[in-house]
This record gives sequence, structure tokens and C-alpha cells, in this order.
Amino acid sequence: MALPLLKGIRVLEMALLMPADHVGAILADLGAEVIKIEQPPRGDYVRELGGVLGAGVSEFHLYYNRGKKSLAVNLKSEEGRKVFHDLLKKSDVVYESSVPGTRKALGADYESCKKVKPDIIYASFPGYGFTSPYAHIPAHGWGVSAFSGVSRPERLPDGRLKVSSEGAGGASSGSLMAALAIVSALNYRRATGQGCLLDVAMSDVNIWNQHSRAFRALNDHPVLAPQHPDSPTTPVRFTFFECKDGKTIAFQAVEKKFWDNYCRAVARPDWLNKGNWSGLVSLDYGYDQPELEKEMIKLFKTKNLKEWLKLLGDADVPVIPGYSIEEVVFDDHVRLREQVYEYDHPGLGKVRQVSFPVLMSGVHYTANPAPRVGQHNEELIKELGYTRAQIDELRAKKIIT
Repeated sequence: MALPLLKGIRVLEMALLMPADHVGAILADLGAEVIKIEQPPRGDYVRELGGVLGAGVSEFHLYYNRGKKSLAVNLKSEEGRKVFHDLLKKSDVVYESSVPGTRKALGADYESCKKVKPDIIYASFPGYGFTSPYAHIPAHGWGVSAFSGVSRPERLPDGRLKVSSEGAGGASSGSLMAALAIVSALNYRRATGQGCLLDVAMSDVNIWNQHSRAFRALNDHPVLAPQHPDSPTTPVRFTFFECKDGKTIAFQAVEKKFWDNYCRAVARPDWLNKGNWSGLVSLDYGYDQPELEKEMIKLFKTKNLKEWLKLLGDADVPVIPGYSIEEVVFDDHVRLREQVYEYDHPGLGKVRQVSFPVLMSGVHYTANPAPRVGQHNEELIKELGYTRAQIDELRAKKIIT
């Protein structure tokens, strides 16, 4: 089951594609009933992205829309808007991700929703927010990252520009911030009885995430102790080393106490004073120590990764395997932390996916498969009191699927 932390909360989600869908996925994993309002017949075309596994099913869809219900209804029609507003009266949160202003004609902007449900929490997750000079421009995650300095252009030898290897970083942080704001607004409403409008621009979160770079750009205060001094060499105490079996260990002994523990564990007391911890910041990354680095490279190749983890872990030295994502999902850590769950998908059979990254005592995580477009139309519209004849009429008019 999902974590029951938001049990009883109903969220109406109007979102497309990964960063926006992720907000609702987080809320669903926390136990909210998330109803995805989709435009028939296509719905959210994330179903067609990220490695298609079957008709209308992609890996992205399985992850970003898991645990949700789907109501496919045409909000461009008066009857469709009525269905939406009837559902809104029984909901707590409306969440959307469109260019500001585009929901007004659908009766789904904040002011329209507030007239129907005065204490509604309305959260918007646009690329640039309501008050930006770029508010009217459609946004993808990478474009927002390019604007906010996360993804800078890389110049090829022939002079062409390409997307840097940093890609669209920051999008997931924006989703987490939007979900956090929604949960906080629920507490605000509990305390005050009032709903609110939340404007969570993805670009703002990207800039917020780069506070250190922003500080240096905005201020002219001298830096007395740089965290990472400029150096042509790699750090010795904060880097990867290859072990005897070809596997990688991540070594992080930048504090004196951890470096001392390491030196004693490997019987190299002559290395104890190879470092400088006398500065304002009592850390030494070990720059400009090429001879020590050569000796450490040689030493780490004398034992397998498991042997080093046992020896140095027991000696209170911060070391850990250096994995790719393809490797870490098979580590005992993931099994013991229940970070993978398995379920039967209609059409695909057994599917394993990454779980929600929060554990709650007594709860074992699972989630319903991501829905087909309009899969829950019958269930949700019946709940609103519509008769069989009314539902059939809506379907005949193609207002619902």
C-alpha cells in the first residue's frame, strides 16, 4: 500500500509529462487519492515516451502515473466542465502545470475553482510562474534548466552547440518542492480554514538549488576559505579508487579523524601527517599530493571491494561502493530498504519498479499500476450521482471515453 499519511485527501491533477506528473505521483505515494483529469482520447502522452512497452504503456508512465486514477473528460464542453466542478466540490487540491491563464477557458483556473470550492488549495507548477516576463512561454524541463543555469551549452569541436551532459537537472527538485508546498498548504487550511493559490515555478527552484553560485554572482564579499581550491590535480581523500576485483570504492576521508582511522587500519602511520587541516575549514581533500595518490591507488588494488568495506567500515572510515544505478538496484541495501516492489501489470505481467523513498513502520509499499486513459470514468462519475443514462449520453457525445 501507499503510505497512509495523506489518507482522505483528494487531489485533482491536470498535468502532462514527467516533472509535472511527478508531483501527483509523490502525493499518491503518500496516500492521497490522485485523480488525473485527462483530455480524451489521447490523455497524457507520457504514455508514449521513455521506452514504450506496449500500446499506451511506457516506463515513464508506469512510474510517474502509478497509484493514480484517470478521468478522461473534455473540459472544452459545458457538460465536461460540470463533471469537473461536481468532482471539485468533493476534492481538497487542484494541481496543474500549464502556461498561466490557459485553464481559464476550461473553468479550471484558480478563480473559477475557488467559486465552486472556496477553501480549495490550488497549486500551479509552470515553467516560469505567474509574474515572469516569460510566463506566456510554454516550457519543458530542459528549457527551464537552460534558462536557470543548470544546463549550460557545450560547444563541439566544429563550433556547434549541444545540450551539456548536465541535461535537465533540477526538475525532480521542483516536483518535490511543489508536493511539499501542497502538503504544507493542507496544514495551513486546517489551521485557518482558508485555501490558497500556490505558484511554484520550476525555474525558481532551479535557481534556489544553486544558492552558492548565485551568492557569488550577487555579492562581492571575499571568500576566506574556498571549499574546493582550484587545482589541476584530483583530490586524494574525496575520490574513487579501483579495487583488486575491478570494482570501485568511494573514499571520503577529508576530516582528520577519518584520515587517521584509515592510516591506522592500513598500517601506514607514516601517512598520518600527510595533509593540512590547519585552515579555517578543518577539511583536506588532498589536492596536489600525486605521490600519495599513486601509493593509495596501488594499495587499494591489493584487496577486493568487500574486503575493503569490511576493514575500513569497521574502522570508522567513510567508504561505500561506487555504483551505477544498474548495479545499486541489486545491492542488499535496496532489498533491505524495500526500495523495489513487484506487481502484476495487466498486459505486461511481472513488473518491478523503484518504491517511494520513505519508510513507515508497519507499512509495506506498493501502488496500483498507472491507469489507462479514462480507466476510472465509470467509478468516479457514478460517485457524483450521475445515472446510467447520463453517463451513456456523456460517452455518446465523446465528452468522456
